[in-house]
Amino acid sequence: MTKRVWTYALATLLLVGAVAIWAASSGVQPLRSEHAQPAVTSMQETVFVNPQGNLFHAAGCKDLHQPAEAMPASEAIAKGYAPCTRCMRRALGK
Repeated sequence: MTKRVWTYALATLLLVGAVAIWAASSGVQPLRSEHAQPAVTSMQETVFVNPQGNLFHAAGCKDLHQPAEAMPASEAIAKGYAPCTRCMRRALGK
């Protein structure tokens, strides 16, 4: 391999490493599901999550499974939970 190929490979590895370090230090967890839509707005309300689930829900959502844990919406977003598409349309910007 030529020196140029090695230089590009090294630069790519350094860039990927820098992005990984930045993501880890930002305090925001990646989404718990690759198919989830991230919240576009942070709400100032309490939401409910199932620790084994991927979504956060409003109180009374029929898609919330027990056991449920209450937490602020901002904390749920920081932990990687995504809004429920049925009860959290406002958080999705819809």
